[in-house]
Amino acid sequence: MSAQSETAATSKGWTTRLFRIGLSVAILFVLFRFVNAGDLLARISKISPLVWIGVFAGFLLGHSAAAAKWRLLIGGDTPYLRALQAHFAGLAANIALPGVAGGDVVRAGLVMKGSDRKTALALGSLADRLIDTCVLLVIAALGAALLGARAGVDPNGLMLAGAGVATAGVATVFSLRPIAMLLRSKAPGGKIGAIVRDIAQALDEIAGRKGALCICIALSLAIQLSFAAMNGLIAHDIGAGTPLAVWIFAWPLAKLIATLPISFGGLGVREVSIAGLTAPMGYDASSVIAASLIWQSVLYAGGIAGAIAQAFGLRELKRGAEANHG
Repeated sequence: MSAQSETAATSKGWTTRLFRIGLSVAILFVLFRFVNAGDLLARISKISPLVWIGVFAGFLLGHSAAAAKWRLLIGGDTPYLRALQAHFAGLAANIALPGVAGGDVVRAGLVMKGSDRKTALALGSLADRLIDTCVLLVIAALGAALLGARAGVDPNGLMLAGAGVATAGVATVFSLRPIAMLLRSKAPGGKIGAIVRDIAQALDEIAGRKGALCICIALSLAIQLSFAAMNGLIAHDIGAGTPLAVWIFAWPLAKLIATLPISFGGLGVREVSIAGLTAPMGYDASSVIAASLIWQSVLYAGGIAGAIAQAFGLRELKRGAEANHG
């Protein structure tokens, strides 16, 4: 890449970041026009430092488990500590890069360095994202069922959708090997054929680890449910008066909406989504937005922790390289 191209790419990157920061600020500004800022700040100030620290610790623990889940999906011999470091680097990237996919790219890219299993790593990372997305929909359906008509949606419809997602997921798992065989038989010659055969081999690897897939689905369910419960704990601590079922329903949907690459780490978009989903149930908007902003502070703290972990890891690698050359 030429120096001119690098400059243009850097300029475009900063323009995108500034746009998303500006959009988040604009959304929050509009929110504050409809929600009493004094009430909002009063709610936020009620959070117990011990509760915040406990939630942050739970957040780190959950993502440590998520790193293990991702490592299971990508297969190979990637050391857990390397996968953990890459995962937290992805958390840091989620703040600055478009949507959750930006963090996924950074995470996979760090592990791909020096690996001859790039296709398997990419497909494993994609499977990880798809599992989390499906699990979030299933959890939201569970929350809607717990709330009943209060959720403002047809719980039976959501449960049917959740069951459909789960069925489609199971069918996909059992279709991986036939798909791999089809790709291998239809692969053309040349470089394109080599790529197709790499994909077929990666699908074969994933299909051969159905037990690992089941473990990953169970881990994803436990992790995402625990994050929803942490939001409920924050809301309870600041006196929002929202039952846990509200967060089991609203938080997964708000998280999915917040992954759209239009804001700064989901800031503003998540709060609007939470307020919109809970308003029909009669809950105070300032309370649920305050709880969401506190959770947002946990996310940013996690991103900072990820950046520190990545910087520390790079420093250790540099020291190791210097020692080897010394």
